[in-house]
Amino acid sequence: MVHMKLMEKVGYSYCVVGTRDESSNDEEAEAANETNMEEGNLTPFPSFGTSSGASTSRAGPFQEASNLSNDEALVHMMSRMDMFDTHLNGMESMIADCFQSIEIMHGSLDSQIDTMQGQYQGIASQLKTVIQLLQPHPPPPSEY
Repeated sequence: MVHMKLMEKVGYSYCVVGTRDESSNDEEAEAANETNMEEGNLTPFPSFGTSSGASTSRAGPFQEASNLSNDEALVHMMSRMDMFDTHLNGMESMIADCFQSIEIMHGSLDSQIDTMQGQYQGIASQLKTVIQLLQPHPPPPSEY
């Protein structure tokens, strides 16, 4: 039997608003969810892994996780995933803005390079003309 948790986002956090057994009748599950919501049986997550005592074990950041119910852990994970998604979207926007700025600068540089190449070709043509004018004229053909 598979159990599903029904989550609801309340402000910036999530609450478990009910459960549903996959093998149960959909109408029964909806009625149970409506009852939970009508009675205000939302279970918001207070904090993760807080404890009044200090621990010396090396269990890591989740050493107090055993004090959490599955619902609290699920709510915490959903909240963290939502925050991660928000931060990731922000980073994607910043990266897209940077690439757009780089593309604009690239286009501007291309335009400036094209202008400089045109000026260079004009100067090269003028120098060629000046060099031709400075060349000595060949002597006239001699008559024998």
